[in-house]
Amino acid sequence: MSKAELLQAKAATLSEPVAAEILDFLEFVTARRRIESARQPEKILQIRGAFKGQLSSSEEFASHKSDEIRLEK
Repeated sequence: MSKAELLQAKAATLSEPVAAEILDFLEFVTARRRIESARQPEKILQIRGAFKGQLSSSEEFASHKSDEIRLEK
C-alpha cells in the first residue's frame, strides 16, 4: 500500500475536528515546501556568486595535483 493510499485510509476514519486539523497541517506543509522550492534557485545563485573567481577548473586541479605528487616522490 502506497503512502497516499495509507493516508486516505486513515483520513477516512478521522472525526471532523481532527480531519480539519490534519488538513490545516497538510496545507501548511504544502505551502512551506512551495516557498522553499521557489527559494532554491535563489540560494544556488548566491552560492555561485560567493565563489565567483575562486573556483578552479579541472585542468588547474589536475596540474596542482600532479605537482603535489611529484613533490611527494
